[in-house]
Amino acid sequence: MKFRAVKSCWSPLVEFQERSKRMKEPTRKVPKQKDRAIFQQRSCDPAIVPDRVSPAVEGYFRMPAVWIGEKPDSACVRGLNPIVHHAVVLSKKLNCGIQVQVQRDGTFLFDFSSWPAAPLVIIPGFRKPNPNDPQQPPLEHQQALELAESYAIFRAQVMNAHQACLTTSERLLKNRGAMMGFPVTASNTHKALDFNSPPFYHDDVEDLYALGRNVMNNKDLVTIGHPLPRRVIEIDVTEHSRGLLDDILRENDPMLIQIVESAYMASCRSGEHRYGEALILAWGVCEMMIYKLWKTKLQTEGQGANTKRMNKKRIEKLTVGRDYTASIVIEILELFKFIDNLLYILLGIARKARNDWVHEFKTPRYSEINCCLSAVERLLFQVVGVQLSLQSGGRGGVPQWPVWMWEEVQAHRAAFKNATP
Repeated sequence: MKFRAVKSCWSPLVEFQERSKRMKEPTRKVPKQKDRAIFQQRSCDPAIVPDRVSPAVEGYFRMPAVWIGEKPDSACVRGLNPIVHHAVVLSKKLNCGIQVQVQRDGTFLFDFSSWPAAPLVIIPGFRKPNPNDPQQPPLEHQQALELAESYAIFRAQVMNAHQACLTTSERLLKNRGAMMGFPVTASNTHKALDFNSPPFYHDDVEDLYALGRNVMNNKDLVTIGHPLPRRVIEIDVTEHSRGLLDDILRENDPMLIQIVESAYMASCRSGEHRYGEALILAWGVCEMMIYKLWKTKLQTEGQGANTKRMNKKRIEKLTVGRDYTASIVIEILELFKFIDNLLYILLGIARKARNDWVHEFKTPRYSEINCCLSAVERLLFQVVGVQLSLQSGGRGGVPQWPVWMWEEVQAHRAAFKNATP
């Protein structure tokens, strides 16, 4: 089912995509065609800012860390062992043109160079009038940078959608729950020109994923008795997650990818016990799906013999503006059996909790978050055919000790206080 993109304050990619259509190859501030070669080759001239290209390959290291396929021999991975850690266990090409490569250590790489929605971007070079003075880059250079950045954001959303698919596949194939993983951003994904580029094990204090990969793969060869523990994700689970992602990307719809990522982010925030943020994200997905279903049913009603009765003007009257709030639309959908009673109840609980949070800052309960996430799962499957399993649990924030330990600590404190002059 095609889910058409709509204008939205949380869809910055649309603007950049329209701009990219008008800018297939950015122009340069150079006087003659023959000067183009200056920006495409090595140069020692400090006044030359060369042509640059955005990454072809981006990826993420799964956190919490996992092994893909099987757990290796502990003796082989006490320190960084590229033969084991970087062994390719799965390589597939999606129907949309993205090549996927999965490494043993849980690194998922995506070659986006042939994907029209977020391809390579050539960032045109230019000549500085004075190399020692600050200068505003040419407009073509700035536009290309913005376009490349928008694609990087979009690619990160695709990778977060894949993380949701990975957890869903574990649930469907192995009946096993797991953390949704830690969301990635445009700035902390692995970036390279191709799959063969060696991974950078840099220590970046602003990149927790790089630090996590360095520690888990022990790139500094710290002496340890045994490697840090990781779960194993089977090959068939990984392959299934690739298929789920392929189904999402097959629609070639940026809005659908953003919706899936929002559902994923809501689940992650719930796992961190940030229930207010989780509820806002999840309810946003619910509203999008509710109005999509509402409009689809109205358009279906206006087809065939009912065209005159339910014409375009009447459909616009029922869908444009705020006369029909989400609450009213939900009531109508349930009355006409377009949604079942269980989904109706879940949406009612979620909507009330969302209003309490927005208007009174009343923190939602865990049960209310679960209701909202369950509604998201059901709506995504019913409206756009996307099947997700959103895990909402996470590690608790309250460690516990036996009471006798606390009493011993108190006794030691009292004895030390009495002995102190």
